[in-house]
Amino acid sequence: MNFPSLRPTAAAILVGLGACASLIAAPVRFVPMTREIAACKITVKDSKGTTNLKNLSPQTPSGPYQLKVDETPLELTTPDIKDADGKPASLEIPLPADQKSALILLLSDPQHPSGIRAICLDDSTAGFTWGTLRFLNLTAAPLTLRLGEDRKPLPEDHTPVDFPAPAEAQNIGVQLYKETAPAKILYSAVWEHDPNFRKWVVITPGVDPAIRAVDVQILPEDKRIKK
Repeated sequence: MNFPSLRPTAAAILVGLGACASLIAAPVRFVPMTREIAACKITVKDSKGTTNLKNLSPQTPSGPYQLKVDETPLELTTPDIKDADGKPASLEIPLPADQKSALILLLSDPQHPSGIRAICLDDSTAGFTWGTLRFLNLTAAPLTLRLGEDRKPLPEDHTPVDFPAPAEAQNIGVQLYKETAPAKILYSAVWEHDPNFRKWVVITPGVDPAIRAVDVQILPEDKRIKK
């Protein structure tokens, strides 16, 4: 007696994988970059439903929210802040289909009804390894970074730039300047490096340019602390 083959076809395998992919939930963390944003009531909506963001702290990533990653962008809403039509202000945040772990920066944007703009960053440890300093230039102008004796350009297109820091704990000199004016140092400091940490370094225009041209905000994560 001949039995039909039970081996799935390649097409069937691809359909199955596609169905699984559409159901993937990725960990997404949110970090308000100012006290004002941290104090706002904010909800996030994916294709499964709406979730309240709780216990937000300025410059501190939230715990991970398991949100569905598919063709539907996330939608952030501020229930207490209305748009021109009197409805809660909202903004969409597309997530890449292959997103494994996302960090969403919530920054001030006076031009948006919510007062917020969002930038989605790939935060997976597969690409952003421990001991790495990852720089993000949000000043809308190209900068140059000096870290110890190394130099790297920081483009203004929001492309993250990684510095694999030394394997041993040590102090590292850091400077920022424009390539066209290397003698004019916009930021200078000595940082303590610990290979147990990885750090996002977010560079934004200075709140008060008369005092400083840029603000540097560091978001550290310690691999010894379980999320």
